[in-house]
Amino acid sequence: MDSTDFRQLEPLIRSCLGEFCKPSRIEHSISVAETAQALCLRFGLDGRKGFLAGLAHDLMKDRPLADQWEYARRAASNPCLDSVALAVERIESEKAFADKIIHGPSAAAFLCGECGLKDRDMLEAMAFHSSAAIVMSPLAKIVYVSDKLEPRRPYMKAEDETETGRLDLDGLMVRALELSIGWLRGNGQAIAQSTIDLYNALTMRVTLK
Repeated sequence: MDSTDFRQLEPLIRSCLGEFCKPSRIEHSISVAETAQALCLRFGLDGRKGFLAGLAHDLMKDRPLADQWEYARRAASNPCLDSVALAVERIESEKAFADKIIHGPSAAAFLCGECGLKDRDMLEAMAFHSSAAIVMSPLAKIVYVSDKLEPRRPYMKAEDETETGRLDLDGLMVRALELSIGWLRGNGQAIAQSTIDLYNALTMRVTLK
């Protein structure tokens, strides 16, 4: 599929969401898609790419874990999925959290292999939406931020939405991490070391601007 032929891609994604995902996951995915589209337009990116990458980001999360890993590991043998393969490698190094975040690379590999999506920015955005990295494309940052800051998140309040409207993309990344880390800590959940390292690195970068 040509990466610009979104007329074919959206019905495929929606069909797979209906087949693979529970209703609350579908609602979350639509909210992330709408948030990503708005941020893309705000920062001068293709809003349709943001919408579809956001719509598909959790596509594999409710699938059996063995299926998630099977698709994710296919990235190593596909040149279109080189950034996805890097995400899989990083995720595999964090054993305690790997099973929880492999669904991102799995979704990218599924969309590439089964639906013919070749757009590298969109594939990267899906792959890194949970694990993130210090170096990501603007689209990948937007999908990451949209997943963490979408209005349905339990920690999102009206004042947070107002504040995020004034931040640049790196600032949004920091804010997304702050809210996400704070919520995890408040609920007694473990936080991956890579997430803490990313927060520290991004905070330093934003401070030095």
